[in-house]
Amino acid sequence: MNPRLPNKTFVIKWFKALMLSPGVLFPAGYLLLYLSTNIYLNDNYKKTLARYFNRATGNTRQLSIRSLKAGFVFDSVTLNNIELSSTLPVRENEKSSESRTTIRCLKIAYPDLQKLLFSRTALQLSTKNICDKILAEERRIQ
Repeated sequence: MNPRLPNKTFVIKWFKALMLSPGVLFPAGYLLLYLSTNIYLNDNYKKTLARYFNRATGNTRQLSIRSLKAGFVFDSVTLNNIELSSTLPVRENEKSSESRTTIRCLKIAYPDLQKLLFSRTALQLSTKNICDKILAEERRIQ
């Protein structure tokens, strides 16, 4: 006996219903938000953080971060390979001295990280808080 195959339109309708079900839409939306947050953190936010750090330290220090990663439930941000460099002011006949500090990994608790994408005030507040924590970690290391 030959088993009966389902009708092609039945399979297509069943597949559409599966794709539009809440069990698929919610994880897909969450994954989209998570990926877009990580892309934003590694592209725009890293530059904003470096500019703010430079201004906050009186244009004497530079910040370089290899990558930023959001926590899976948007409760933290992890900064990898943070490099802090400073050029100390020199007198006329002296060579400039430069110091570098490297922090391998820094995880900062930050609830509601996803708000960075939608709120300018949350962006400014988080930038200040993260810069303060980077400076505190540097002081702790030294």
